[in-house]
Amino acid sequence: MANPAAEKWLGQLQGALAERMDRWAAAINVIAGPGLERGTEARSEAEQVSGAFERFIDGAIPAEEMVQTVSGARPDPFWAALEAFSDAASAEEWRRLASPLLLAPEVVRESRRLRHLSSWRRALAARRVGLLEAPEMCEPLRKAMARGPERVTIQAALALSRIGDLPGLAWLLQHPDATARRTRRQLVTMLEGFGPDAAGELRTAIAGGKAAAPIHVAAIEVLGLHGDAASVGALEKLLREGALDARVAAARALGRIGALESGAALIGALEDEAWQVRAQAARSLGAIPAAANVAPLAARVGDVAWWVRRHAAYALGLHGGAGREALEEIAQHSQDLFAADIAREALQQLEWSDQIPGGFASVA
Repeated sequence: MANPAAEKWLGQLQGALAERMDRWAAAINVIAGPGLERGTEARSEAEQVSGAFERFIDGAIPAEEMVQTVSGARPDPFWAALEAFSDAASAEEWRRLASPLLLAPEVVRESRRLRHLSSWRRALAARRVGLLEAPEMCEPLRKAMARGPERVTIQAALALSRIGDLPGLAWLLQHPDATARRTRRQLVTMLEGFGPDAAGELRTAIAGGKAAAPIHVAAIEVLGLHGDAASVGALEKLLREGALDARVAAARALGRIGALESGAALIGALEDEAWQVRAQAARSLGAIPAAANVAPLAARVGDVAWWVRRHAAYALGLHGGAGREALEEIAQHSQDLFAADIAREALQQLEWSDQIPGGFASVA
């Protein structure tokens, strides 16, 4: 006699497996190049590799059999399947799969290509072996990163960031020229990938009040994104003494951290010669409302720079009743038409926020 409970369980299991295979097939479609269209031999190989990964994850085959099965695939289908799996698998599934794959011949060969004569090929190898997020790969990735050129350095650094390799991060911060041509956004994304545990290395890099290199300015931004309260002292020093980009980033980071004791430093930055610094200081003061901030912010609603006026007015709007009163005074009595105009705009936004709670903070 059929067991209804067992049939239900089996049906759920089969459904889950089918759903996962659909996910991985969809992931292969996303990364598929000209050689991986449906019906091609390469696509068939990639799907066979994905199937071996699936059977291993479900406990149907041991690690040795999985490695033996995938070892017959050509490089492009193998790496396409692995990339698709990394996108579609859970963190636990990925950890289980990555370790035994270090023994796969294709992974061993790709690791050796980190020493290839071609820098393009070394960069590709760094990207590929970095997918495994294996601590065993940290040392060869560090060597590839240090050898360069920049395209290799960046790919190796991204791989090391996924592993959370702090020695690799320390090298990057000690060799700012290696990433000097990258954009701020790229560097922030890379450094943020090392996670909150990297805050100590980032603090060391910005100590001394200089931090003018792009990667050091990115480090300031990341400390703010992590809300690293231990970096407040160093950030305040940079806000006073750093280069322009460092001062702007420090003002923004202090606002993200939101430490009340930073109010005095940010008020001081409202007098900075650079409007970019004054603007970020005003905005950050909105994140740490205090009675002492109201008068300095009100004075900056009449700043010559539009962004400073705007951020000062909206920061006042986040200072409760005292801030609203200051805005009303400016709107009604200021002889500065620009100051009165931005004050009225902030008051209008406050009125709308009363009807839609939280709306003002989203534009401040």
